Amino acid sequence: MDAAKWDKQAGDYQRVFESGISEYNRRLLDFLLGSGMLRPGCRVLDVGCGVGKYGSYFAALGCDVTLNDISAEMLRRAGENMKPFTTPWRTVLGDFLTLEAPALAPAGPFDLSISTMSPAIRDLATVKKLSSLTHGWCLVTNFVSWSQPLRDRFYSSLGYEPAQSMAGGLDSIGELEQAVALAGYRPNLRYEDYNWQDERRAEEAARYLIRRHPAMDEEDPELFKRAVETAAGLCDDKGIFLDRVFTKVAWLSWKTKEED
Repeated sequence: MDAAKWDKQAGDYQRVFESGISEYNRRLLDFLLGSGMLRPGCRVLDVGCGVGKYGSYFAALGCDVTLNDISAEMLRRAGENMKPFTTPWRTVLGDFLTLEAPALAPAGPFDLSISTMSPAIRDLATVKKLSSLTHGWCLVTNFVSWSQPLRDRFYSSLGYEPAQSMAGGLDSIGELEQAVALAGYRPNLRYEDYNWQDERRAEEAARYLIRRHPAMDEEDPELFKRAVETAAGLCDDKGIFLDRVFTKVAWLSWKTKEED
């Protein structure tokens, strides 16, 4: 996986973190608490943690939190975001698949291990590794449908195909469900709607959308100029590029063994 790509996106993730808990985030936390997967004071591993959005929620419950990500910039920001909490927390830099178990879990297995919207848990090997680190529950979330009409108009106006938005791809949840079963666990699937909107001025929207497209060069001044003009033409009467996103998310969970 490309750590540099995620480093560049850390600022966007921080922006979401600073906007506070969303209705979707609350539904996921309520699900974890209501199902008994999460409880105050338990030990939690977050793989592909980004800037620590969920880590901060877990720390607020008094949990012992371990945050893992391949991006040093994501973890730097996560460390800053976790500073207000006095409960135990730590960050571990590196690719989840290649990190040794003692580096991730020096104090033993976790009660809950999660990976939300991340390519870190992607196949049988990573499912087995996540399960081996967990005496309790594992949860992986991923997008299964995605619609972003204004973004697609922006890209097509510039002559580019719409970018792939989902970290693991739209069909990855079925492959992960099969991997969980092959690893010897019973997969549980639940589907939830997750819709939101981003509001940006034309220049900010252009910079953001160029950065999110693998075929677009951030350093090309002519492309940036055309992108700003294109974004401006798609803004509303208040000069806002109102980018609405409509998705459906799969929550895939499985129990590994009874907690100690």
